[in-house]
Amino acid sequence: MHSSDTALVLGPGGHAGTAWMAGLVHGLRGLGIDLGAADLVVGTSAGAIVGAALATGQDLSPFADPAGRGGDGPRPPRADPQRTGEVFAVLGAGLPPQQARRRVGRIALEAVDPQAERALVAVRRRLIGTDAWPTERHLLIPAVEAGSGEPVVWDRDSGVPLAAAVAASSAFPGAAPPVSVGGRHCIDGALRAGTNADLAAGARTLVVVDPMARRAPGQEASAALGAETVVSLFPDEASAAALGTDPSDPSAWVPAFRAGRLQAAAARKQPAGSWAPARGESSA
Repeated sequence: MHSSDTALVLGPGGHAGTAWMAGLVHGLRGLGIDLGAADLVVGTSAGAIVGAALATGQDLSPFADPAGRGGDGPRPPRADPQRTGEVFAVLGAGLPPQQARRRVGRIALEAVDPQAERALVAVRRRLIGTDAWPTERHLLIPAVEAGSGEPVVWDRDSGVPLAAAVAASSAFPGAAPPVSVGGRHCIDGALRAGTNADLAAGARTLVVVDPMARRAPGQEASAALGAETVVSLFPDEASAAALGTDPSDPSAWVPAFRAGRLQAAAARKQPAGSWAPARGESSA
């Protein structure tokens, strides 16, 4: 539990969810609300990518169309839909969480590929724009150790390069290879607990940005986090249409970013007034 005044939780969501979140927070910055000024940022999977860029003060406008710049750079690994289907079959089998994570980990370890792993880390590093953890605020990035199924949570004191932590947290089996961190292969942090909002328990003001949600969480879930103010930001009807039904579809990136940026105008009315002013980034 962290005694932060303000906490931001960014959840998982694949390619489309990454773009939508980036567009939303970029748009909010342009309207004078910098969610990255939170005392604590928890970023999981897609949220780890956006959270790392946001917490380190990076310009988010390149997220609008990352494929349109630096086209000769490293390419993301090729997806394996069959492996992803095996993972969802395990997750839908009603197993205890630890057992499910171990089984998913075994599936993931069948796809260990050092070359693809290096490409993944390079792609994440280029997207977040830095390999240095933020020093002005606390960034937490969760993942799961594939061999044991044990969750791990990294921060700037963990001795893990930021790009490696982001790559591991966003390495969903079938969509990306496991990432070796400190001699352990690690996979997607959403396998720990979805958005991992529990890592922000104790914050007085909490904003949860969840690309996978279609409605705000119930009062019981919000109350369990102990926050005085809980704001839930999730895709509106137009954004949901832009994200589509396949979070891994790269063609949804540009429209999802645009939809998120457009949604910022309505979303700005929700976050509490305790957020610091934006750092001068344009909303273009």
